[in-house]
Amino acid sequence: MINIKKILCPVDFFPASEAAVTYAAGLAGNYDARLHLLHVITPIVAGTHEFMFDTTDIIRSLEKAAEAEMNKLVDMVKSTGVAVDTEISTGDVYNEIKNAIALQKPELVVMGTHGRRGVERWFMGSTTEKLMRHSPVPLVTISAAGERPSVPRFRRILVTTDFSDGTADALAHAFSVAQENDSRITLLHVVHEPAANPLIKDVEKQLYDLVPAEAMNWCEVDTRVEEGVPYRIILKTIQDEGIDLLVMNIHGKGMLDRALVGSTAERVVRVAPCPVMLIPPMKRKSKRRARPGGNRAAA
Repeated sequence: MINIKKILCPVDFFPASEAAVTYAAGLAGNYDARLHLLHVITPIVAGTHEFMFDTTDIIRSLEKAAEAEMNKLVDMVKSTGVAVDTEISTGDVYNEIKNAIALQKPELVVMGTHGRRGVERWFMGSTTEKLMRHSPVPLVTISAAGERPSVPRFRRILVTTDFSDGTADALAHAFSVAQENDSRITLLHVVHEPAANPLIKDVEKQLYDLVPAEAMNWCEVDTRVEEGVPYRIILKTIQDEGIDLLVMNIHGKGMLDRALVGSTAERVVRVAPCPVMLIPPMKRKSKRRARPGGNRAAA
């Protein structure tokens, strides 16, 4: 069972982050956890040319406006019976969130993501995407493009796996949520290249072997192997199955990978119609590891 005592929720007061607060409050209520709301004000740099100005009053005005917006969110969270505290800081948004993770030690971070258009889709660098690469704790993203449930729903949970070391951690979180909510879990592996039928059967068995035996007593579990482009198959499965939560493990990346665009997780998070729980590499090594032979596969 995953123990969640504190949830960090960064907010920018746009609709996506407001939806994230609602979702985070629901999760906090499920786990009897405390919610920590964080808003970061980006500092204003005074001009260095002909016209100089004092930014102190501007920052104070931004702080006052942020306090008013934060109070509205606090009132909403308290109305659900969830304990909440707040923090307003000034600095680089990503660095301030990292500092809050280090100081507050949350077991989970929940934040909204903003839709992108045109050429922006092909460039990384948003706060959410940086956290996807570097967060030491699980991250739940709420997409601006998706439905915004008034309370978290967990009737159907989809877990994707590529049989890497992080698989056991992703499964632990998914089954913990499922146990709390009587959920149905679909465990999905996507074979990137066309595979022979014997390999599919072998992968199906490995998926089944990943399911804890005791989970069968209280959770309905489906295993599925599909062929195709992983992010497309995942998004199609979410739509077809009415998935309420997607759980994915994400990999530690080297310097080259960090500069590249287009990982499965990044593509899915941008447009997923449901919340996505991203499980980073945990400190301990996962004992359960399986990798199918033959064709290289990914999810």
